[in-house]
Amino acid sequence: MKNPEEPVVLELAPLPREKIGPFLLLGIEKDADAKEIEASWARRVIQARKNQIPIPLENINWARDAINEPDKRVRADVTSLNMDTADRLLSRLERRYTSEPSVGAGGVFRDREKPLADYVPAAEFPDTETIRAALVVPEVPEELPAVGDLLKRLSLEPIDPWALPLPAEPSQESSV
Repeated sequence: MKNPEEPVVLELAPLPREKIGPFLLLGIEKDADAKEIEASWARRVIQARKNQIPIPLENINWARDAINEPDKRVRADVTSLNMDTADRLLSRLERRYTSEPSVGAGGVFRDREKPLADYVPAAEFPDTETIRAALVVPEVPEELPAVGDLLKRLSLEPIDPWALPLPAEPSQESSV
């Protein structure tokens, strides 16, 4: 059995480099200066050439160019997966309110899973009988005597919201 302290590594479908962002590709913070950028770029190039990381050299060079151009850097700051702002507001809030940061060295996110064995939902769910008792059956007009029987049978059906049939989508032809 695996050690519970070890992180679980999942292989996901590759994302385009624009979505990952240059900051995560190079493993630097958003407020990194030119010296940090160059040092990280050099480390990543060496790691990529030795096949120590699964990042192509083309993406590493793209990340360096994108960070060094101010317009591209702002665009990457806004659109990439690195959710923190340039002034690292989220990192500061996380340090203040949590005991363990979710981002490790090199910008790798760690997903902390809570044990679900003792989990109790925050809201209480009423049982089926309570719901049935709360249903108010309307008075049935004398002209429709079978409706009362139908409503009683309907209220005795099991309640399963996942089994409800969804209405069909209106066709495009009927709107033309």
